[in-house]
Amino acid sequence: MAGYAAQEHPIEIVRAGEEYLDAIVALAEDRRLDPRDPQAGRAGFLVSDYTRDDYRSRLSTAEHFWVAVKGPEVLGYLLAYSDERIGPEEWLNHRIKTALGSFLVIKQICVARTAARAGIASRLYHHVLERWSTSPVIAAVVSVPFNEASTLFHRKLGFEELSRLTPPDGKERMVWVWRKPREAMLQAQYTVAIDLYKHEDVLNWNKLNNFFYITAGLAAALGFTLGQRSDPEASAADISDTLATVISVIGLGSALAFTQMLRFGRRYLSARKKAAMELEEHLAWHGGQRIVGREASVAGNSWLRQSPTGLIMMLLPALVSVCWTALLVMLALD
Repeated sequence: MAGYAAQEHPIEIVRAGEEYLDAIVALAEDRRLDPRDPQAGRAGFLVSDYTRDDYRSRLSTAEHFWVAVKGPEVLGYLLAYSDERIGPEEWLNHRIKTALGSFLVIKQICVARTAARAGIASRLYHHVLERWSTSPVIAAVVSVPFNEASTLFHRKLGFEELSRLTPPDGKERMVWVWRKPREAMLQAQYTVAIDLYKHEDVLNWNKLNNFFYITAGLAAALGFTLGQRSDPEASAADISDTLATVISVIGLGSALAFTQMLRFGRRYLSARKKAAMELEEHLAWHGGQRIVGREASVAGNSWLRQSPTGLIMMLLPALVSVCWTALLVMLALD
Protein backbone atom coordinates (compact mmCIF):
# COMPACT_ATOMS: atom_id res chain seq x y z
CA MET A 1 0.00 0.00 0.00
CA ALA A 2 2.88 2.37 0.81
CA GLY A 3 4.41 1.81 -2.62
CA TYR A 4 1.04 2.39 -4.26
CA ALA A 5 0.59 5.65 -2.32
CA ALA A 6 4.01 6.86 -3.40
CA GLN A 7 3.07 6.20 -7.06
CA GLU A 8 -0.29 7.89 -6.61
CA HIS A 9 1.31 11.10 -5.35
CA PRO A 10 4.75 11.55 -6.92
CA ILE A 11 6.83 14.61 -6.10
CA GLU A 12 6.21 17.34 -8.66
CA ILE A 13 7.68 20.78 -9.29
CA VAL A 14 4.93 23.25 -10.15
CA ARG A 15 4.59 27.00 -10.48
CA ALA A 16 3.73 28.72 -7.20
CA GLY A 17 0.25 30.13 -7.06
CA GLU A 18 -2.20 31.67 -4.63
CA GLU A 19 -3.31 28.22 -3.49
CA TYR A 20 0.20 27.52 -2.13
CA LEU A 21 0.70 30.88 -0.43
CA ASP A 22 -0.31 29.75 3.09
CA ALA A 23 2.10 26.79 2.95
CA ILE A 24 4.94 28.97 1.63
CA VAL A 25 4.51 31.54 4.40
CA ALA A 26 4.37 28.77 7.03
CA LEU A 27 7.55 27.14 5.69
CA ALA A 28 9.37 30.49 5.61
CA GLU A 29 8.38 31.26 9.19
CA ASP A 30 9.51 27.83 10.35
CA ARG A 31 12.90 28.22 8.65
CA ARG A 32 13.59 31.84 9.56
CA LEU A 33 17.03 32.51 11.08
CA ASP A 34 16.82 33.50 14.74
CA PRO A 35 19.95 35.49 15.69
CA ARG A 36 19.23 34.84 19.39
CA ASP A 37 19.44 31.08 18.90
CA PRO A 38 22.95 29.69 19.63
CA GLN A 39 22.18 26.87 17.19
CA ALA A 40 21.21 29.35 14.46
CA GLY A 41 22.06 28.06 11.03
CA ARG A 42 21.02 24.48 11.79
CA ALA A 43 17.26 24.84 12.05
CA GLY A 44 16.78 28.25 10.47
CA PHE A 45 18.59 29.93 7.60
CA LEU A 46 16.23 32.42 5.87
CA VAL A 47 17.21 36.03 6.50
CA SER A 48 14.80 37.82 4.15
CA ASP A 49 11.89 39.00 6.27
CA TYR A 50 9.30 38.48 3.56
CA THR A 51 5.67 39.05 4.44
CA ARG A 52 2.65 37.39 2.88
CA ASP A 53 2.25 40.43 0.61
CA ASP A 54 5.89 40.15 -0.50
CA TYR A 55 5.40 36.52 -1.53
CA ARG A 56 2.09 37.36 -3.21
CA SER A 57 3.73 40.08 -5.31
CA ARG A 58 6.52 37.71 -6.34
CA LEU A 59 3.97 35.20 -7.64
CA SER A 60 3.53 37.38 -10.71
CA THR A 61 6.86 39.25 -10.93
CA ALA A 62 9.50 36.56 -10.30
CA GLU A 63 10.68 34.62 -13.34
CA HIS A 64 11.03 31.52 -11.15
CA PHE A 65 8.77 30.75 -8.21
CA TRP A 66 8.36 27.00 -7.85
CA VAL A 67 7.02 24.67 -5.21
CA ALA A 68 7.77 20.96 -4.71
CA VAL A 69 4.53 19.19 -3.92
CA LYS A 70 3.50 15.64 -3.13
CA GLY A 71 -0.22 15.52 -3.52
CA PRO A 72 -1.64 18.32 -1.34
CA GLU A 73 1.57 18.63 0.74
CA VAL A 74 4.10 21.38 -0.02
CA LEU A 75 7.62 20.03 0.60
CA GLY A 76 9.58 23.13 -0.37
CA TYR A 77 9.82 26.16 -2.60
CA LEU A 78 12.35 28.20 -4.56
CA LEU A 79 12.11 31.89 -5.38
CA ALA A 80 14.42 33.40 -7.99
CA TYR A 81 14.32 36.50 -10.16
CA SER A 82 16.57 38.45 -12.50
CA ASP A 83 18.59 41.57 -11.72
CA GLU A 84 15.90 43.62 -13.51
CA ARG A 85 13.47 42.78 -10.70
CA ILE A 86 15.61 43.41 -7.63
CA GLY A 87 14.27 46.00 -5.21
CA PRO A 88 16.01 49.25 -4.23
CA GLU A 89 16.60 47.91 -0.70
CA GLU A 90 18.54 44.85 -1.91
CA TRP A 91 22.03 46.20 -1.16
CA LEU A 92 23.81 42.90 -1.77
CA ASN A 93 22.24 42.26 -5.16
CA HIS A 94 23.02 45.78 -6.35
CA ARG A 95 26.67 45.29 -5.35
CA ILE A 96 26.78 42.03 -7.28
CA LYS A 97 25.16 43.65 -10.30
CA THR A 98 27.89 46.30 -10.33
CA ALA A 99 30.55 43.60 -10.49
CA LEU A 100 28.80 40.88 -12.51
CA GLY A 101 26.22 42.59 -14.69
CA SER A 102 23.07 40.63 -15.49
CA PHE A 103 22.21 37.60 -13.33
CA LEU A 104 19.44 35.52 -11.84
CA VAL A 105 19.43 35.49 -8.04
CA ILE A 106 18.09 32.53 -6.10
CA LYS A 107 16.57 34.63 -3.37
CA GLN A 108 15.12 31.85 -1.24
CA ILE A 109 15.25 28.07 -1.17
CA CYS A 110 13.31 26.38 1.61
CA VAL A 111 12.54 22.72 2.35
CA ALA A 112 10.22 21.41 5.04
CA ARG A 113 11.85 19.68 7.99
CA THR A 114 9.89 16.51 7.20
CA ALA A 115 11.43 16.43 3.69
CA ALA A 116 15.03 17.18 4.68
CA ARG A 117 17.73 15.17 2.84
CA ALA A 118 15.22 13.88 0.30
CA GLY A 119 16.77 15.70 -2.65
CA ILE A 120 14.04 18.36 -2.80
CA ALA A 121 16.48 21.29 -2.85
CA SER A 122 18.50 19.68 -5.65
CA ARG A 123 15.37 19.09 -7.73
CA LEU A 124 14.29 22.71 -7.29
CA TYR A 125 17.75 24.01 -8.21
CA HIS A 126 17.99 21.78 -11.28
CA HIS A 127 14.51 22.83 -12.34
CA VAL A 128 15.70 26.44 -12.48
CA LEU A 129 19.18 25.82 -13.91
CA GLU A 130 17.75 23.76 -16.77
CA ARG A 131 15.45 26.64 -17.71
CA TRP A 132 17.84 29.58 -17.34
CA SER A 133 20.75 30.18 -19.72
CA THR A 134 20.75 33.90 -20.45
CA SER A 135 23.02 34.98 -17.54
CA PRO A 136 24.86 33.65 -14.47
CA VAL A 137 22.88 32.36 -11.50
CA ILE A 138 23.90 33.50 -8.01
CA ALA A 139 22.97 32.47 -4.49
CA ALA A 140 23.97 34.34 -1.33
CA VAL A 141 24.19 32.23 1.82
CA VAL A 142 24.81 33.45 5.36
CA SER A 143 28.39 32.35 6.11
CA VAL A 144 28.44 32.80 9.91
CA PRO A 145 27.96 30.29 11.36
CA PHE A 146 29.65 28.34 8.56
CA ASN A 147 27.19 26.09 6.73
CA GLU A 148 29.22 23.13 5.50
CA ALA A 149 26.18 21.36 4.07
CA SER A 150 25.31 24.41 1.95
CA THR A 151 28.91 24.69 0.73
CA LEU A 152 29.02 21.04 -0.35
CA PHE A 153 25.57 21.34 -1.90
CA HIS A 154 26.47 24.32 -4.10
CA ARG A 155 29.83 22.88 -5.14
CA LYS A 156 28.14 19.62 -6.14
CA LEU A 157 25.74 21.56 -8.37
CA GLY A 158 28.66 23.32 -10.10
CA PHE A 159 28.56 26.64 -8.24
CA GLU A 160 31.79 28.47 -7.44
CA GLU A 161 32.42 30.96 -4.66
CA LEU A 162 32.37 34.45 -6.15
CA SER A 163 32.99 36.63 -3.09
CA ARG A 164 32.05 37.35 0.50
CA LEU A 165 30.13 40.50 1.30
CA THR A 166 28.65 41.96 4.47
CA PRO A 167 25.40 43.91 3.92
CA PRO A 168 24.13 46.57 6.34
CA ASP A 169 22.39 43.87 8.41
CA GLY A 170 25.87 42.73 9.55
CA LYS A 171 25.47 39.09 8.42
CA GLU A 172 28.29 38.11 6.10
CA ARG A 173 27.15 36.35 2.92
CA MET A 174 29.03 33.81 0.85
CA VAL A 175 28.06 34.54 -2.76
CA TRP A 176 27.96 31.53 -5.10
CA VAL A 177 27.80 31.79 -8.90
CA TRP A 178 26.82 29.26 -11.56
CA ARG A 179 27.45 29.73 -15.25
CA LYS A 180 26.13 27.44 -17.94
CA PRO A 181 29.07 25.33 -19.18
CA ARG A 182 30.16 25.83 -22.78
CA GLU A 183 31.57 22.66 -24.28
CA ALA A 184 34.01 24.35 -26.67
CA MET A 185 35.38 26.52 -23.85
CA LEU A 186 35.66 23.50 -21.54
CA GLN A 187 37.63 21.58 -24.16
CA ALA A 188 39.98 24.52 -24.73
CA GLN A 189 40.49 24.98 -21.00
CA TYR A 190 41.10 21.26 -20.53
CA THR A 191 43.86 21.36 -23.16
CA VAL A 192 45.47 24.30 -21.34
CA ALA A 193 45.13 22.52 -17.98
CA ILE A 194 46.82 19.37 -19.30
CA ASP A 195 49.63 21.39 -20.89
CA LEU A 196 50.23 23.21 -17.59
CA TYR A 197 50.19 19.89 -15.72
CA LYS A 198 52.76 18.37 -18.09
CA HIS A 199 54.88 21.53 -17.97
CA GLU A 200 54.93 21.46 -14.16
CA ASP A 201 55.85 17.76 -14.15
CA VAL A 202 58.72 18.28 -16.62
CA LEU A 203 59.89 21.32 -14.65
CA ASN A 204 60.09 19.27 -11.45
CA TRP A 205 62.14 16.57 -13.15
CA ASN A 206 64.47 19.23 -14.59
CA LYS A 207 64.92 20.65 -11.08
CA LEU A 208 65.85 17.19 -9.79
CA ASN A 209 68.29 16.59 -12.67
CA ASN A 210 69.97 19.95 -12.08
CA PHE A 211 70.23 19.14 -8.39
CA PHE A 212 71.98 15.85 -9.17
CA TYR A 213 74.44 17.61 -11.53
CA ILE A 214 75.26 20.26 -8.90
CA THR A 215 75.59 17.66 -6.14
CA ALA A 216 77.81 15.44 -8.28
CA GLY A 217 80.05 18.40 -9.10
CA LEU A 218 80.30 19.46 -5.46
CA ALA A 219 80.98 15.89 -4.38
CA ALA A 220 83.82 15.59 -6.93
CA ALA A 221 85.29 18.89 -5.77
CA LEU A 222 84.97 17.76 -2.15
CA GLY A 223 86.69 14.46 -2.90
CA PHE A 224 89.58 16.25 -4.60
CA THR A 225 89.86 18.72 -1.72
CA LEU A 226 89.89 16.02 0.95
CA GLY A 227 92.54 14.19 -1.02
CA GLN A 228 94.86 17.16 -0.50
CA ARG A 229 94.72 16.69 3.29
CA SER A 230 97.51 14.14 3.03
CA ASP A 231 99.88 16.92 1.98
CA PRO A 232 102.62 17.05 4.69
CA GLU A 233 102.50 20.82 4.81
CA ALA A 234 100.18 22.04 7.60
CA SER A 235 99.09 25.12 5.64
CA ALA A 236 97.93 22.98 2.73
CA ALA A 237 95.92 20.75 5.09
CA ASP A 238 94.29 23.81 6.67
CA ILE A 239 93.35 25.17 3.26
CA SER A 240 91.88 21.80 2.31
CA ASP A 241 89.75 21.72 5.48
CA THR A 242 88.53 25.26 4.83
CA LEU A 243 87.64 24.47 1.20
CA ALA A 244 85.92 21.24 2.26
CA THR A 245 83.82 23.19 4.78
CA VAL A 246 82.91 25.81 2.18
CA ILE A 247 81.93 23.12 -0.35
CA SER A 248 79.85 21.32 2.28
CA VAL A 249 78.03 24.55 3.21
CA ILE A 250 77.29 25.22 -0.47
CA GLY A 251 76.09 21.64 -0.87
CA LEU A 252 73.84 21.93 2.19
CA GLY A 253 72.39 25.24 0.97
CA SER A 254 71.81 23.80 -2.49
CA ALA A 255 70.07 20.73 -1.08
CA LEU A 256 67.79 22.81 1.14
CA ALA A 257 66.97 25.20 -1.71
CA PHE A 258 66.05 22.35 -4.09
CA THR A 259 63.99 20.72 -1.33
CA GLN A 260 61.86 23.86 -1.12
CA MET A 261 61.66 24.26 -4.90
CA LEU A 262 60.48 20.69 -5.34
CA ARG A 263 58.11 21.03 -2.39
CA PHE A 264 56.31 23.97 -3.97
CA GLY A 265 56.64 22.36 -7.40
CA ARG A 266 54.76 19.36 -6.01
CA ARG A 267 52.03 21.68 -4.72
CA TYR A 268 51.71 23.35 -8.12
CA LEU A 269 51.56 19.93 -9.77
CA SER A 270 48.78 18.82 -7.41
CA ALA A 271 46.85 22.03 -8.11
CA ARG A 272 47.19 21.51 -11.89
CA LYS A 273 46.06 17.91 -11.53
CA LYS A 274 43.05 18.91 -9.44
CA ALA A 275 42.05 21.53 -12.03
CA ALA A 276 42.29 18.95 -14.84
CA MET A 277 40.18 16.48 -12.86
CA GLU A 278 37.50 19.10 -12.16
CA LEU A 279 37.31 19.96 -15.86
CA GLU A 280 37.04 16.25 -16.65
CA GLU A 281 33.98 16.06 -14.40
CA HIS A 282 32.29 18.74 -16.50
CA LEU A 283 33.35 17.06 -19.75
CA ALA A 284 32.14 13.67 -18.49
CA TRP A 285 28.72 15.22 -17.93
CA HIS A 286 28.71 16.11 -21.66
CA GLY A 287 29.75 12.63 -22.79
CA GLY A 288 33.53 12.75 -22.30
CA GLN A 289 35.72 10.31 -20.40
CA ARG A 290 37.76 10.70 -17.23
CA ILE A 291 41.47 10.23 -17.95
CA VAL A 292 43.52 11.98 -15.29
CA GLY A 293 40.87 11.26 -12.65
CA ARG A 294 39.95 7.73 -13.73
CA GLU A 295 39.28 5.52 -10.67
CA ALA A 296 40.61 8.26 -8.36
CA SER A 297 37.45 8.07 -6.26
CA VAL A 298 37.73 4.30 -5.76
CA ALA A 299 38.59 3.26 -2.19
CA GLY A 300 42.34 2.80 -1.80
CA ASN A 301 43.19 4.88 -4.87
CA SER A 302 43.74 8.22 -3.17
CA TRP A 303 47.33 8.12 -4.44
CA LEU A 304 45.95 8.79 -7.93
CA ARG A 305 45.03 12.30 -6.79
CA GLN A 306 48.52 13.05 -5.47
CA SER A 307 51.26 10.79 -6.82
CA PRO A 308 53.83 9.49 -4.29
CA THR A 309 56.51 10.15 -6.92
CA GLY A 310 56.36 13.86 -6.12
CA LEU A 311 56.97 13.15 -2.44
CA ILE A 312 60.00 11.00 -3.27
CA MET A 313 61.39 13.73 -5.52
CA MET A 314 61.13 16.19 -2.65
CA LEU A 315 62.68 13.82 -0.11
CA LEU A 316 65.81 13.08 -2.18
CA PRO A 317 67.44 16.54 -1.75
CA ALA A 318 66.26 16.53 1.88
CA LEU A 319 68.18 13.29 2.42
CA VAL A 320 71.26 14.75 0.71
CA SER A 321 71.04 17.80 3.00
CA VAL A 322 71.26 15.44 5.98
CA CYS A 323 74.42 13.94 4.48
CA TRP A 324 75.98 17.37 3.99
CA THR A 325 75.10 18.26 7.59
CA ALA A 326 76.76 15.08 8.85
CA LEU A 327 79.86 15.87 6.82
CA LEU A 328 80.04 19.37 8.28
CA VAL A 329 79.82 17.93 11.77
CA MET A 330 82.65 15.49 11.00
CA LEU A 331 84.83 18.29 9.64
CA ALA A 332 84.16 20.41 12.71
CA LEU A 333 85.09 17.56 15.07
CA ASP A 334 88.15 16.51 13.09
